Amino acid sequence: MDWMSIFFQAFGGLGLFLMGMKLMSEGMQKTAGDKLRNTLNLITSNRFFAITVGLLVTTVIQSSSATTVMVVGFVNASLMGLQQAIGVILGANIGTTITGWLVTLKVVKYSMPLIGVGVFIRFFSKNDTWKHVGEIIFGFGLLFLGMQTMKIGFAPLRESEEFINLFMKVDGMSYFSIFSGIIIGAVTTLIVQSSSATIGITIALASQGLIGFEGAVSLILGENIGTTITALLASIGANYNAKRAAIAHTLVNVLGVMIMIVAFFPFVSFVEKVIPGLANFTVSNSSDAIKYGVGIGVKPFIGSHIAAAHSIFNVSNVIFFTFLIPVLVKVCEKIIPEPEGLKSMEIHDFTHIEAHVVDTPTIGIAETEKKIDRMYELICSSADHVRDLVEKENNSSEICDEVLNIEKHLDSYKKHITEFLVTLSSHSLSEKDSHYIGDLLTLTHNLEKFGDNLEHIALISDKMNRKKLVIKEEMKLSILDILDANVEFFKESFSSFAKYGSGENLLNRAQVINRRIKKQIKESKKMLFSRLEKEMICDVPILQIMDLHNYLDGLRSESFNISEVTSGAKFI
Repeated sequence: MDWMSIFFQAFGGLGLFLMGMKLMSEGMQKTAGDKLRNTLNLITSNRFFAITVGLLVTTVIQSSSATTVMVVGFVNASLMGLQQAIGVILGANIGTTITGWLVTLKVVKYSMPLIGVGVFIRFFSKNDTWKHVGEIIFGFGLLFLGMQTMKIGFAPLRESEEFINLFMKVDGMSYFSIFSGIIIGAVTTLIVQSSSATIGITIALASQGLIGFEGAVSLILGENIGTTITALLASIGANYNAKRAAIAHTLVNVLGVMIMIVAFFPFVSFVEKVIPGLANFTVSNSSDAIKYGVGIGVKPFIGSHIAAAHSIFNVSNVIFFTFLIPVLVKVCEKIIPEPEGLKSMEIHDFTHIEAHVVDTPTIGIAETEKKIDRMYELICSSADHVRDLVEKENNSSEICDEVLNIEKHLDSYKKHITEFLVTLSSHSLSEKDSHYIGDLLTLTHNLEKFGDNLEHIALISDKMNRKKLVIKEEMKLSILDILDANVEFFKESFSSFAKYGSGENLLNRAQVINRRIKKQIKESKKMLFSRLEKEMICDVPILQIMDLHNYLDGLRSESFNISEVTSGAKFI
């Protein structure tokens, strides 16, 4: 027996399968784009809606592991609560069953035409959407070709006595063999880092008559445990809530498998009854081979039985745990208690967990949007503190410290968002998303610079208060008016971020406000010099007041830059 040829074909088939899934997933993400991001933004505390979102996202990206890792990242960044996260994870468990059905489709024999059609559309279409559709079709073809290659690679093993004896131990006829199958399925999923790939391997082996239906079901149960390990690894170094989300995923899948072990044989019988054909029927003569369009020794019905078993198990598991989500939350809170002395304000860094989101750019963009929203909230808080600092002379040091603390947070946000978006931009993106990422980078920079200007105003005001340098009331009111106008300009400019690309009307209004604030600053400076000329007062803090005007002008400039970005006109 040519073991080298068997290994190369099976291993190469697995590679084609995984690459096909990746290309198909990327094409779907580019096509879905905004819809996928909007779906994530709509997640609420409603458990049924969260389950639906988990199902839809996993169906698009074809990886429950990726979805659950992203959920852990969202929880770690406080973008999602634990109850929401559990709902999404439950939905992901159903979404991942789609792959099993895909690889059982009769279109496997059309893999080469699909590849040809996909490449033709991808390279000869001028429309971006059609190019992405071409990538999806090409990915489908590659996935089916990989599946077919694996099946061909495994076929000679039917003649190997050693291999048959090995898998006889995973026949699913005893509890020992069921546990053996669960362990093999879990380890295989951990190694290939894809539950979908494990399903594909299982169907390929079973179709060639190397595994019985009962043994295949035990492997699938193991896959459901193996897929939780990725999320557990992702939670290392994350906050306590992210660890709870990973634990919840593990509890749901492990407890579900334990329940299924008890009901294993009735479950197998049930699937056998509801799906047409006998799962373990093997083609043994040429007439059957012609009738079913397969080779001798092949099991023509087992693929659909395995896919059905996978779906029925996961759907049943989700239905059972949906009503226990509040209980799961409490159990996870007991297992991972909240640390004592937790700071009310944390720096929500892009930790290594969120690096996994890079595999799903459209969701990475959604997370970035949430973090930019958080930067906006911090700047609004800083602006309130700065106004208090300019208006009042008491407790100036404490207020200034608050502004400086917020600025540290903004610097951290800018650093991590920039690094993340630069990494994201190196991946396969639609032209629209690529342009949008450029705008997000610019917006992040503008927000941080706005915060810098607020910090400088705070430092100048604090220094003047400590040195007992008093600004005359008329001048103070003028500075406060300009500050208030700038903050309103900033809020109005950023508010359009939610309707990004609203265009010319927003920009026209921003230009009017920009000119008005410029005029205010110019009039305020005139008033300052006029007062100096008339009264010749030497103790007026002229340099500090001039610096304040310069930083107020900096606020104006950054607000206008933000309006250009949010209107979509910055780089047009």
